[in-house]
Amino acid sequence: MTINMGALAGFLTLFVIYQIAEANGLDILHIPRKPLSTFLLFIGVIIAAAIVAYGQGANGLAAYGLDAGGWLYYPLGVLLGVAVQGVMEGVGLLLGIRKVSDFRLSLTRLAGGFIFILFANFPAAAAEDLITRGYPFRYLQSTPVVAFMIFSSFLYVTNHILRLATKPVTDWYHLPFTGLTLAYALAQTHSLWFVIGLHQSGNVIYYLMRQMMNVENTTNVRRRIAYGIASELVFLAVVMLVVH
Repeated sequence: MTINMGALAGFLTLFVIYQIAEANGLDILHIPRKPLSTFLLFIGVIIAAAIVAYGQGANGLAAYGLDAGGWLYYPLGVLLGVAVQGVMEGVGLLLGIRKVSDFRLSLTRLAGGFIFILFANFPAAAAEDLITRGYPFRYLQSTPVVAFMIFSSFLYVTNHILRLATKPVTDWYHLPFTGLTLAYALAQTHSLWFVIGLHQSGNVIYYLMRQMMNVENTTNVRRRIAYGIASELVFLAVVMLVVH
């Protein structure tokens, strides 16, 4: 098998730049003026991805499925993801996987929080999707979808190497399954805008729930992980039905 050394060098460059931003976000590095410095570092990853693409003779971010005319797919991804994951969080409440209290519900808090988290989280989500999905898909479009899904999911998990090393399993067990879902979405739509929207939907649900109520997870770790995996598989199934 021939290895494209230029493609490998580009990926490793972006991977290292991303890890610097991730390390700052995890407080491994302490670059001043957080969280702004972390926000700007992730924007730097996106800029670097464009530069790498141009250096390889491609059309900037469009080479990864992030073309200027495709942004309308972004809200579709957000809405689909929020709908599915919102329902699964509701089922989790009914099953006792989560417990909530001290409700602070308001339309102002809901709308403001929704817009804020989409804006604040966009650079990090986009940077990761560029590296672990858009970049490899540019070179692997002719491979079978399942093969791309597995490879992209592996890159997605590997890209969280700092989290794997510093956080408990309950923080990252879902990563392989999320990676499969997002890789499938890209393989079918060729739109990284749509994938970023799906990716951010989980962050939106997580943030909004904790802004509007106190959330506690069950102390039964096995039950929590089992339900989390089931939720991710439901998410994958719905995405497959919608974009197939």
